[in-house]
Amino acid sequence: MNGLAERLRSWGAERTSTDQKIVMSKLKHREFEWQKRAFSRNARAGQTPERGYDAREAVNENLATVTAELQAAGVESVILPRSHPFNPILVVAETQAELLLQALLQLNADDGWGAHAMGVSGRRGELSKFVPRPAEVRRIHCQRRLHAPSGRRLNTRFEDIIIEVWEVLGDNVERVDGESHIPGTLHRRISRRGVVVEYLTPQVWQEALSTGGQISLQYPHLYDVVDPVDIVYTWVDGDDPDWQLRKRRSEAAITHGAVNETATIPSRFTSRDELKYSLRSVEAYASWVNHIYIVTDGQVPEWLDTDHPKITVVDHREIFADSEALPVFNSHAIESQLHHIPGLSEKYVYLNDDIFFLRPTNPSLFFAGNGQSKFFPSKAPLDIDPPSARDLPVLSAAKRNRSLLQREFGRTVTNKFKHTPHPQLRSVLAEMEKNHPKEFERVAR
Repeated sequence: MNGLAERLRSWGAERTSTDQKIVMSKLKHREFEWQKRAFSRNARAGQTPERGYDAREAVNENLATVTAELQAAGVESVILPRSHPFNPILVVAETQAELLLQALLQLNADDGWGAHAMGVSGRRGELSKFVPRPAEVRRIHCQRRLHAPSGRRLNTRFEDIIIEVWEVLGDNVERVDGESHIPGTLHRRISRRGVVVEYLTPQVWQEALSTGGQISLQYPHLYDVVDPVDIVYTWVDGDDPDWQLRKRRSEAAITHGAVNETATIPSRFTSRDELKYSLRSVEAYASWVNHIYIVTDGQVPEWLDTDHPKITVVDHREIFADSEALPVFNSHAIESQLHHIPGLSEKYVYLNDDIFFLRPTNPSLFFAGNGQSKFFPSKAPLDIDPPSARDLPVLSAAKRNRSLLQREFGRTVTNKFKHTPHPQLRSVLAEMEKNHPKEFERVAR
């Protein structure tokens, strides 16, 4: 079936002109003015944030709103401990299920709020449908919809606040280890895993209520990334006349046929302000970032706030071990020197300026709790031929990486990396440079 779908897509793509593809893309992404006006009118009142969007801040604000509604209605709730900031889970005793529903019905729909409940059968429904039978409620999702001025939705399901209705146990209820639960213990009624705690004794419940209604882990979780994580961008303004002059001089020294012709095409160096939108996506969905470094060839985006405390612009001259190698116009050369950035954290994520965060993320997406960096191989295979000028630059680089692995470690790879953020460890790059100085010197040029 997947093969058929792929063939159909290919068939359609071959018969669609470039102009038609542009129109279809604009329709899909609601870029026509009439679409912007229509979706702007349809956005509910109060749904447009007055400042930039930050998913982590949105979670905290949503949680504060929901807990305030519950407190005002006299509903006792406890926030379960969690290993990440998203989808916090509040526990409410089954004896207060009816009161809980009435409280949540007071959430302001004009401010973007909505909620649905999950019953015994697992089916979802509007809260009002469960008011006559509150005992059936197992889980409730509370969500506040937020839109950009264009009407595009900003929030995701990760900012939802989840409320679970737990059973209050009586006498002689057996625990999984064979012992008996303490009477009055609150126990989860959903068998699906995914929470840190599945029951709360009366003592723990009361202690949590007396300390703000939240249970916190005393220590970071085994999977938590506790060290600072930076982001490093490489950026170039291909329209800069001075930069273009330097590039033409360098290209004049290249022997004809020594490199693949796509390595020097203008589109590789064209700035369409992707960096601006990538930075906005970091603000929205990766605000955990410690610091952002933007590496350039003496250039600064005209729209960039260089006084921002979390952003530093770094010149190539600050990081290249051999200044004689400059100027360079090869991204691989620049990438080989990133670990020289002054003040760079041990853990950092390297991004091209055309990479965007489209949903909330955590540092654990890129690094393991034990400090290891993760990597994301592509499904695209490498051919077995050696690198040559016939190869696209990305393919040639992958083959050279493969050769180094085979020579030094007796291992091979069969795939390229995806065009994604690349988690890196500064100390590992420094060690590689120490152990393979000739390779680094060659790549830098």
